[in-house]
Amino acid sequence: MSASDALLAFLSYPSADALWSLREALLAGNPPHHRALQHLDAAFHFLNRLEASATAKQYSHFASLLDVGAIGGVALQNLLETPQTGDWWWRAGLGAVGESLMVVAARQYVKAWDVELRAEFAAAAWYLSGAYWELSRTLQPDVDGKDRARLVQRLIGPLRQQERTATERAALATRLFQMLLLASLVWVARES
Repeated sequence: MSASDALLAFLSYPSADALWSLREALLAGNPPHHRALQHLDAAFHFLNRLEASATAKQYSHFASLLDVGAIGGVALQNLLETPQTGDWWWRAGLGAVGESLMVVAARQYVKAWDVELRAEFAAAAWYLSGAYWELSRTLQPDVDGKDRARLVQRLIGPLRQQERTATERAALATRLFQMLLLASLVWVARES
């Protein structure tokens, strides 16, 4: 696959696998400037962690659903068992409390995923703001520093907004990485 085809594939369907193909195509041809490779690495790490986090959340959510089902199983087991010592209500109550705690624990894993993902978005915003600052400084050196800071903030700011959903922030970060890679590869090609 050529570098332009691999770039188009990444722009069409961004994934860590698409970045592998792009990296291989770039390194097999005329390797781009180290800055473009840094952006490629950062995009790969972000997408790889995002894909892993999404999978982990799905498993945690599924585990919590299984725990909910287990509550019904314990309750049914307690109902079907013949009380031998007259402590049926006591055993049923303890079983329900224990199973409820398991559900709450499983739901905490899902919440932990959200916290970990916020850290991924913060790291992406940090990297992207520096990368766009540098790209802007290279491509438009006469822009005043305050104006540059304001423009970069307008671009990156929505990624830092906690009230945005994880899906919105993931899509925005991915798009920002795509545009950064595209701009840096086009710039490198023009300079060659």
